[in-house]
Amino acid sequence: MSRVVVIDDEPELCENIRRLLRLPDVTVEPFTDPRAGLVRVLERPPDVLLLDIRMPGMSGEELFAKLHEAHPEVPVVFLTAYGSIEGAVLAMRSGAFDYLRKPFKREDLLLAVRRAIERRDMEREVESLRGRLEELGEADAYQSHSALMQAEIAKARQAAATDATILILGESGTGKEVMARWIHSQSARRGAPFVPIDCTALPASLVESELFGHEKGAFTGALAPKRGLIEAAQGGTLFLDEIGDLPVDFQTKLFRFVEEREIRRVGAVEPIRVDCRILCATNQDLQAKIAEGAFREELFYRLAVVTLKLPPLRQRPEDVTALARFFIQRFARQYGKETGASPAFYEALLQRPWKGNVRELKNTIERLLVLCTGTQIEASDLEREEGLARGSAEDLSRLGWREAREKYLGSFQRSYAQRLLNRNEGNVSAAAREAGVDRKTFYAMLGDERSSRPGE
Repeated sequence: MSRVVVIDDEPELCENIRRLLRLPDVTVEPFTDPRAGLVRVLERPPDVLLLDIRMPGMSGEELFAKLHEAHPEVPVVFLTAYGSIEGAVLAMRSGAFDYLRKPFKREDLLLAVRRAIERRDMEREVESLRGRLEELGEADAYQSHSALMQAEIAKARQAAATDATILILGESGTGKEVMARWIHSQSARRGAPFVPIDCTALPASLVESELFGHEKGAFTGALAPKRGLIEAAQGGTLFLDEIGDLPVDFQTKLFRFVEEREIRRVGAVEPIRVDCRILCATNQDLQAKIAEGAFREELFYRLAVVTLKLPPLRQRPEDVTALARFFIQRFARQYGKETGASPAFYEALLQRPWKGNVRELKNTIERLLVLCTGTQIEASDLEREEGLARGSAEDLSRLGWREAREKYLGSFQRSYAQRLLNRNEGNVSAAAREAGVDRKTFYAMLGDERSSRPGE
């Protein structure tokens, strides 16, 4: 079902469009108040927006600019009177899809709406294919040569064909989310959403509201109803990462959802049924947490219908070289470089413990490839990085704990911020967005004096 929103200050025209678009696969939502319409389309972007270009209170061009900034994928068809065609043409140059000149015929309206819906459907298909390709690219890294890993992959492939709940165990950096995405890509739900949720990022006081959603007025600040993250996984796969960090008092409510596949938004009376597959992951010993009273036993057994245990990289040395080659090829394409690695480099990789597992290997390869000035990465590049790390630790060991900590964190912040700045070609705003901080904080991370200037 395609959803068309109409924003026009003429009630008769809105009603006429609703009548003309009375089709089995189209719903029409009209607004005569442009500000109310803007709130609605920002909150829930439509498949097509029909927008009058001249309205009291807010012009169509102004509304379009705000929507296009937040949701550039929404096709907008301007409804223009004779004197506003020039404005519609200018808006099309800024990204609008089409315009219709009033008064328009039904066939012209249908053609414009159909074309806009087809464009939106095509973009969604491209987005879906791009996501599938990225998942398959990550999955390529799972072509393991390790007998331990192959056994887990075989178990995952069998379980993927079902809707069984899967608990993925493994140290940090072993690729638990990559495995979850791979299971989703191999399942019957692969065309539906994959919704990852980092349980460590959910504030304890907001866990229920974030996962289950809430109704308007459910608590102070709940000014509008909100769909929870679990509802966003409708028809697809819900991935709860670091499940061991969920508050104990919420685990009972999660257990009920896992059992019944129903949730109740905060402040709601009626339950909502959610059809989704559940995957979970943790790097913690849940059995030990059960013994401590920090994890509910009934939830553990309901989540661990199938359990996968991803071995750390140190237990699968057969995969180190293959993974390194995969990441070198991937980052070489990403950064537009023709860079390889020497045989001695691959041999040197096998000598490292890789405490951070695949994530550490991936980050190391990316860093070395970005900084490589020749045609291939050498063993000496890896040795130089190790030497710098060891030297830094030795220097800091001569300092007191607080001083050493501040010096280390300061050095890390500057290095991290500078690399982001280099990657964004000196664009501070873009680098700050990537870091998830504002410009002032980013300047502070760089140690730049502009961080203390008023107005920066």
